[in-house]
Amino acid sequence: MVQLSQVAAANYHYKRYSLDYFLDSAVRLGFRNIELWASGPHFHLDYFSLEDVKQLNKKIKERGLKVICLTPEQFVYPISISHPDPDYRKQSVEFFRRHIEAASLLECDRVLVTTGIAYLDADETETWKWIRESLGEICKTAEKEGVYLPVEAFTSFTTHVFNSAAHIAQMIQEVGSPNLKGLADTDVMATTGKDTIHDFIRELGDDLNHVHFVDGNPGGHLVPGEGKLDMAEALKALNDIDYKGYLGLELLDRRYILDPEKAMRDSLTWFEKHLS
Repeated sequence: MVQLSQVAAANYHYKRYSLDYFLDSAVRLGFRNIELWASGPHFHLDYFSLEDVKQLNKKIKERGLKVICLTPEQFVYPISISHPDPDYRKQSVEFFRRHIEAASLLECDRVLVTTGIAYLDADETETWKWIRESLGEICKTAEKEGVYLPVEAFTSFTTHVFNSAAHIAQMIQEVGSPNLKGLADTDVMATTGKDTIHDFIRELGDDLNHVHFVDGNPGGHLVPGEGKLDMAEALKALNDIDYKGYLGLELLDRRYILDPEKAMRDSLTWFEKHLS
């Protein structure tokens, strides 16, 4: 059965507060695991030296917290391994490699990766090949550092090439790296409308490595219970397979920005009710 300890706080909606505030908030609420969004203003890697990353790890550990997934910002930032320009893809690969190395310094064994925006007027077969080749290169660094790469399928508004559980499963097979895994985002899958959590479980099996457990209308990335999605059914599906991974609270709606701790507390309250 899924345990409350598998629920991971995240700093996405804390961007009007300092990173220290987020870490202290996670402690106040009783979290022990966090998903760290690597983005400005909190943790933009271009502004962090190796020593800075080590000091951040010390700060996190002193609070009794553990980073269970590092999620580089890769939607707002110009990152895409689906891009036709080989130099653009090369820079994107290097971006992920640097974050894998940072994750290792943070003693974190997961880095979330995505394939980026796919052009509708680019050849679909070629785009798939670019993604496969790029992930293969990224996986070399992941294997060296002992870091897993849960890859997320974006919505159909972002990519027509990589937006389903079947796409993830096929890519894992084609790349052939033991470190490439899959991620299921409950709101993203509902927005695309192709899959349910049951489809992700069936397609990915043991390769389901991470879950973003958020509600939606669909869309919004809301506190569980504040949208229209059947979050209780999603939790039951994970319970039925005795899911041992983490549930990241990727809360993105701007309603949470001014009082982020309340949103995290409300999420915990939902889990406490449904896990009892």
